Amino acid sequence: MTKKKYLSVFFALMFLFIALFHTGCTKIPISEQEQTNFDSFLNDLFVSEVRSDTLSLNYSLESPEDYGIEYTETTLGEYSVARMNEGLSLSENYLQRLITYDYDLLTPKQQLTYHILKKYLERDINFGNYLYYNECLGPTTGIQAQLPILLAEYSFYEKKDIDQYIELLSCVYDYFEDIIQYEREKSKMGLFMSDDVAERIMDQMEAFIKTPEDNFLIEYFNEKISKFDGLSDKEIKYYKKANKEAVLNKIIPAYEMLVDVLLELKGTGTNSSGLYYYPEGQAYYECLANYKTGSDRSMEEIATMLDDAINDGIFDITKLSISDKLLLDKYMSFTSFPLTDPVDIINDLKKDITKDFPETVKVNCDIKYVHESLADYLSPAMYLVPPIDNYKNNHIYINGNDPKTLSMIYTTVAHEGYPGHLYQCVYFRNQNPSPIRNVMNFLGYDEGWATYVEMYSYKLAGIDENLAAFLKTNTVVILCMYARADIGIHYEGWTENDTVNYISDLIGDTKTAEIIYRTLLEEPAIYLPYAVGYLEIMELREKAEKELGEHFKIKDFHKFLLDIGPAQFSVIDEYLQEWINQYQQ
Repeated sequence: MTKKKYLSVFFALMFLFIALFHTGCTKIPISEQEQTNFDSFLNDLFVSEVRSDTLSLNYSLESPEDYGIEYTETTLGEYSVARMNEGLSLSENYLQRLITYDYDLLTPKQQLTYHILKKYLERDINFGNYLYYNECLGPTTGIQAQLPILLAEYSFYEKKDIDQYIELLSCVYDYFEDIIQYEREKSKMGLFMSDDVAERIMDQMEAFIKTPEDNFLIEYFNEKISKFDGLSDKEIKYYKKANKEAVLNKIIPAYEMLVDVLLELKGTGTNSSGLYYYPEGQAYYECLANYKTGSDRSMEEIATMLDDAINDGIFDITKLSISDKLLLDKYMSFTSFPLTDPVDIINDLKKDITKDFPETVKVNCDIKYVHESLADYLSPAMYLVPPIDNYKNNHIYINGNDPKTLSMIYTTVAHEGYPGHLYQCVYFRNQNPSPIRNVMNFLGYDEGWATYVEMYSYKLAGIDENLAAFLKTNTVVILCMYARADIGIHYEGWTENDTVNYISDLIGDTKTAEIIYRTLLEEPAIYLPYAVGYLEIMELREKAEKELGEHFKIKDFHKFLLDIGPAQFSVIDEYLQEWINQYQQ
């Protein structure tokens, strides 16, 4: 009896041991398998995104074969509502696949990507109700304005890239035909752009194609091809001829065709005011604002945040002016920062930011200047994001190399270079994040960070301390004013008189106010990523400063923001609280 009982207990213990042993051994493999499967899913999503068109692939990867991409058709993709619906279905499928993964089995890094990606896909799906409200054309940020720079900077890693580039030029005509069909459909629905916007876009395109034989894409290509190693004189001559023919016979006619169709459709627009006056314009603008800012705040909350920032800025400017009686004279006589050469500015900033920012990654940065045919319509400067697997070579375009432009370029270079876009992009890529995170679009974080450090750079510029504070605060007020007026026009229904009165009350210049109104009308939400992104980062910083008190270190906060990388601000806020809690331990 005792022996039997002993044996029963023994076998029971053995069973328990085996169960525990197997549980202990299989728990890690199950977790590892889930993590492997999740990475495979993310890779599928990444490959699908970057191979959708040749331009995206070239800008994303130097060596696509390392990511399992052996061959892709040369294409600019398709621009149509049918294609947009396919994209929505794909996003829905990806979202359904995403939520099948066990969040608790993923690594912390994967959990962050999961969190970000889920909100990202949900946001994309929300756009599904407003497909005809989208606008790919615009005087400054439209595809027709950006395409010449994107084509010019197409990377030639191997000879086959040159061949594919020549093929790609032929795709522009077909792509523009897609855009034309889309614009015709918008016109039939009463959603075509206003006459003023159409005229501005036509003026921009006509400036680009004004002298076909001397077109920027011919001139710049010839310079690139002459410097490409390994080509014979005969091959260089062949490629120069092939490119010129493609520009003259494909690119120029594509732009001419688009100009003609915009001229034809001009007058069919039913609304010359903001998005508010379209049937679903207000709802679309809310989606657009969420996309452009990365903020989950309501439009009313964003408007209040901007109003508060403007009022606080005016108060600070007034206080500065009272404390320094000569400040307004300093401001009126200020004509140049001490450093005016972009290369010198970058080198200076690299040294000056080491106190408050993590160590920089050593990379190359070429400064280039926007071609005169594009100068009137592009931004003051732009940073071209490098491929994921070749982020050590970077390019910044400056719009203008005249003394007047360069005299005020210091803070712009900080925005685009160090510690702005270039620094943030290179820092993040050096952390080896999941590839999909490098192609997700978070304008609010990107432009918010660049604006935040642009404001920081005023104190490094080598000018009077009070003047630096005045210039910084004044810039913030103006930026927030633009963003607030944008919301007024497109979400609250402000008329031209409403907007001009609002802006002129702040700046005292009616003509400038009228120009600002037209700019905001042309490209809705264009300033929101800068202003709202900046204010969101400032709120995160203020939260950390308040909770950490004397233990707060600005360099550590910057490292936190850079380490987490581009994301929605609500996600960053959650992780900030965890960071604060760990910091306090």
